[in-house]
Amino acid sequence: MSRAKSLLALLLVAAAVALVFLPRGERPADNATTARSIALYGYGEDGAPLWEIRAEGGRIDESAQTLNGVTIDFYGEDDSTMSIRGDRLERSAAVSRLFGNVRIDWDDLRMEVEALTWDEAVERLESGPIALETEDARVSAAGFGYDLETETASFTGGVEASVGTDPGWTIRSDRAEEQDGVVVFRDGVTAESEDGHLSAESVRLDDDGMRATGRVVAQLDLREMREPDDT
Repeated sequence: MSRAKSLLALLLVAAAVALVFLPRGERPADNATTARSIALYGYGEDGAPLWEIRAEGGRIDESAQTLNGVTIDFYGEDDSTMSIRGDRLERSAAVSRLFGNVRIDWDDLRMEVEALTWDEAVERLESGPIALETEDARVSAAGFGYDLETETASFTGGVEASVGTDPGWTIRSDRAEEQDGVVVFRDGVTAESEDGHLSAESVRLDDDGMRATGRVVAQLDLREMREPDDT
């Protein structure tokens, strides 16, 4: 999903969008357009929609835009949508930065960050510290990245995940990746629960459970893990 090829679409405002210009005599000296209810669209070479930006208002000129009250929807190949909201979006060339109460909704995932960078040249989203929640887990990390082409999420700089299995596990690692519902923790991985703890080179977490590989060291209380005898 190449977004670099759709740069011209960034400068287009939909014909149906209502523009409100400043009264004569109050127009900015830089000739920027001030507008409300702004919509911008990006398309792939095949005409398929890649993303949509909606804003309550802002300023647009030939080289940059500053938009307020922003929602960005990214469309995946499987018709999935990542929706991102924030107070202010600053665009310059192929790079955008979203600030203020940034919230990401993605499938059953909810995430909040201080600021988000969207680099269209490499088709990637990046942010600093993150905290996210799903129905089954909570994850925090010092850094977050998302490859829009491969739809792969990466977590770096100290990752901690609380997984709501029975018993629950707390997994810590230097980095992790998520794709298609599978999370792989790598480098310095440790996992702890009421039944024990383990360390490994990597831990894979998916719908089938948790699997550790590479120099696995585990200490588990098998008595606690054994199912109770009801007889």
